[in-house]
Amino acid sequence: MITYNIHPVNPQHRFIEAAARVLESEGGIAVYPTDTVYGIGACVTNPKGIDKIARILEKDKTRLFSFICSDFSQISRYVRVSNAHYKLMRRYLPGPYTFILNATNLVPKRIAPKRKTAGIRMPSSTAVLELVKLIGEPLANTSVKINGSNVCDPEEIKQTMRHSVDILLDAGPLDNPEPSTIIDLTEDNPVLVRLGKGVWEETGD
Repeated sequence: MITYNIHPVNPQHRFIEAAARVLESEGGIAVYPTDTVYGIGACVTNPKGIDKIARILEKDKTRLFSFICSDFSQISRYVRVSNAHYKLMRRYLPGPYTFILNATNLVPKRIAPKRKTAGIRMPSSTAVLELVKLIGEPLANTSVKINGSNVCDPEEIKQTMRHSVDILLDAGPLDNPEPSTIIDLTEDNPVLVRLGKGVWEETGD
């Protein structure tokens, strides 16, 4: 595992470029900071990388992949977004939210076996957003957990995942690590699935 120590607010571009090359050209997988916890991901067009992540996380069968997107153009390729849902998401993204929407046929089976819905993230984390912009496609993402707990300290990741992961973007321990707030947008009205780090004040009326 190659580790790049990045600035948490203004990450060094050369390190983001190096991580993008490993993900895009070498089919690698990476761990990176988000606005919630550390995530682990691979390019959505890299089935081997996605399978590798699935094997790493095999003990936790309930966990799902989400898509980390850099903009709404990417989002609209993988999920169906109505005008009302687009306006709602614009109010909250980038931010610590996962929006569940009806999937398009571009969603890989490995991420969503039934291809019915997909979770979308656009974190307010400069490092991962720049990474996704550089590779030009979303990351198949899930949170890093060790012994069932979310990880906020990269030193734990180094100790337990150094032989499993290709790249670690180390921004240091994360402040106030919490999971994302999950909102279901598969119907007309938004439904709060899980209240996490993101504040949610919509009523769905």
